[in-house]
Amino acid sequence: MADVPAARSTLRVLTYLAAQAGPVPAAAVAQHLGLPRSTVYHLLSVLVDEGFVTHLPEEHRYGLGTASLSLGSAYARQAPLARLARPVVARLVETTGESAHLAVLHGREVLYLVEQRAPHRPSLVTDVDVRLPSHLTASG
Repeated sequence: MADVPAARSTLRVLTYLAAQAGPVPAAAVAQHLGLPRSTVYHLLSVLVDEGFVTHLPEEHRYGLGTASLSLGSAYARQAPLARLARPVVARLVETTGESAHLAVLHGREVLYLVEQRAPHRPSLVTDVDVRLPSHLTASG
């Protein structure tokens, strides 16, 4: 497996920002990831230029930019796993008469990708794109 440290660090920065409740200072990014502050500032500068990160200068914080949204939306449009699973889940619902879904473990959360509700069955809290703590689900 090829290792490209700059690419790996860039992805770690984006992943960290995505996990935060809101924009964070660059120092927090550097500290959490164990990267030199200068490296983090260089990576953030490129990510800002490309639209993946937004800089809030008055707050001295960084958050995800609109290009990150586009990237995530593109995955949802392509949805390779969901596309493959949708007919299987539909057959399962047809066969059992029960609602079914496809969920994946994402960190400590369960992310629901496909849901097929059976007719006349109660609705569930598990809708597509819902994330729930895995320990609180039957899927986790």
